[in-house]
Amino acid sequence: MTQSSTPTDYMGIGRQLAVLLGSSLEGPSGEALKELARAYHPSANEARISAEVFLFHKYLIVQSCVGMFPESQVERVIGGLFAALNEKATRLEFSPERQHAMEQMWQMRAKQFDRPFTEDREHFLSEGGDGTYWKQSLTRFCQNVLEIENPPDIWAGGKGPSHKASATVTETIEQLVSAMSEMSRLHFGAPDPVQ
Repeated sequence: MTQSSTPTDYMGIGRQLAVLLGSSLEGPSGEALKELARAYHPSANEARISAEVFLFHKYLIVQSCVGMFPESQVERVIGGLFAALNEKATRLEFSPERQHAMEQMWQMRAKQFDRPFTEDREHFLSEGGDGTYWKQSLTRFCQNVLEIENPPDIWAGGKGPSHKASATVTETIEQLVSAMSEMSRLHFGAPDPVQ
């Protein structure tokens, strides 16, 4: 693989990823997650639901970067995404305290999603089960929206909001993988052929 002699524009890549994040939030999975949160607990706060939908999709973007960009570039690509998001927050005139609180919330949510998402991804890749994926991640999402002592089983009763959310999250991940694959090819060249 030949590497370009011009430096990589990580901020530019980050801005492209921020656009992908925005389109994911406004797409079917954003709506399906909101519907799931409302079904999980009708008294859930709408602002909290929107914040958790954002954090869930941000997590999907970061996880997709890990598999789609060259390993040596992933950290800088994700750094570009965070810089682009901080740039947007600055334009929205969030106070430094608000930005700090948002960063702390992101770090906490990322840790909470790591194990469920890893296990869900293994299930997805094994093509096992009933074709419903992301069960643990979506359950964690609901608990983040509103911590309930005895939460309802969101997967009971056939094809409800949880099944719709599962299907739309799968579609969103496929779209992210496709878009990031093309971004990676454009910025870092074609991958070396497998021997």
